[in-house]
Amino acid sequence: MDKFVESAWFVRIVALLLTVLLYISVNFSDFQLLQKADKSSQNNSEVITDVPVQVYYDTENLFVSGVPDKVKVELSGPKSLIESAKRLRDFELFIDLTNVSIGKHRVPIKYKQISDKLKVTVLPEAVDVTIEEKVSDYFVVSPEFNDNMLAEGYQEEAVSVDPKRVKVTGSKSALNKIVYVKATLDVKEKVDKETTGTAKVQVLDSELNKLDVKVEPETVQVSISVKNPSKKIALRMFPKGTPPDGIKIKSIKPETEEITIYGKESILKEMEELVVPVEVDGIKKDTTLTVPIEIGEGLNFVSPQMIKVKVTVEGNPESEPEEDSGA
Repeated sequence: MDKFVESAWFVRIVALLLTVLLYISVNFSDFQLLQKADKSSQNNSEVITDVPVQVYYDTENLFVSGVPDKVKVELSGPKSLIESAKRLRDFELFIDLTNVSIGKHRVPIKYKQISDKLKVTVLPEAVDVTIEEKVSDYFVVSPEFNDNMLAEGYQEEAVSVDPKRVKVTGSKSALNKIVYVKATLDVKEKVDKETTGTAKVQVLDSELNKLDVKVEPETVQVSISVKNPSKKIALRMFPKGTPPDGIKIKSIKPETEEITIYGKESILKEMEELVVPVEVDGIKKDTTLTVPIEIGEGLNFVSPQMIKVKVTVEGNPESEPEEDSGA
């Protein structure tokens, strides 16, 4: 036995066994790491938002309501597959109603062209839809405009829309609920001239709820014309301040007796004259001044904006006392 232990073959066998054990140990560690990496890759999850839903049904004769325009999709699995699906978006979400009868149904949202290595969860997984007979009719569009967007002193003269009628398609029950078909012109700046813009057509019921219908065309052109009413009114001047001692303001007479003001009709209707203050501090003799005409709220322009005013005085200013120079 001692001879065998001391022999070269014994040493070779022990070395071989150690090599095999080392190989197994290294590869088993790599195998464990691969298993962990693979398991980790399977735990990736991400939600893709705003995914459109395609609906398959008899579009010629039926109308479907209740289908959301877009939903969310949660994908779980290898990160590379998730990233590819998110980037390409070459998959499809759909609802198949080709063999579903008229009425109310709860139907699943299905998917296709997604790798079977991914777990797919559609949010929501199912929706309530109503299938009805399709009908169409034409409705007159009422154009609207927010008066708060008018420039100061301006008022709406007329609002028009083109085209005046639109085609509304939907279920018979939806069309029976239509009370308002309107298009509201939205502007970013105050309006002081004729303005035209694109407005989306809204179809509403009696409680101003939006109805699930199709409108053709979806947008119309809304035009608004505005006016800036004017009126001639009298000027009345009055002195403001105090003239020097010994001086009395005899008269204040403007070069013109009336001016033209522009603004809202409701404001102009109540105005018969415009009172303008004239500063008389320091005036010692007959003087002609240039006075600005200031206007109040509801008015936006006046013509002329500056006016010459002749101020006539009487009396003499008292002499200032001489300073005592001392004895």
